[in-house]
Amino acid sequence: MEDTHAPPEPVLEVPPPQHIQVLETTDDIQNRRAEVLGHYDQFKKYAKIKRDHLEEARQFQFFKRDADELEIWIREKLETAKEESYRDTTNLQVIN
Repeated sequence: MEDTHAPPEPVLEVPPPQHIQVLETTDDIQNRRAEVLGHYDQFKKYAKIKRDHLEEARQFQFFKRDADELEIWIREKLETAKEESYRDTTNLQVIN
C-alpha cells in the first residue's frame, strides 16, 4: 500500500527566521487562520495513518507470536507421534 501523499520528513533543525508578515486586516487573519487549521487537519490525518499502521504492526506481532507458539506445539506433537515407545512391553499398563 503505497501512499502518494506521504507525510513530510520531521524537521531536525530550526530553519532560519524569515520575514514575518504582519497581519493587518481581518481577511489576512482569516486566511492565516484557515492556513493553520489546514496544516493542523493534515497533521491529524498523518497522525491517524501512523497510528493505524502501528496498530496493524501490533496485531501482526500478536499473530506471529501465536503462530510461532502453535508451530512449536505441533512439532512437539509430531515428535510424540513418531515415537515408537508404545511398542515396548514395559510401557504397557494393565487396566482392571
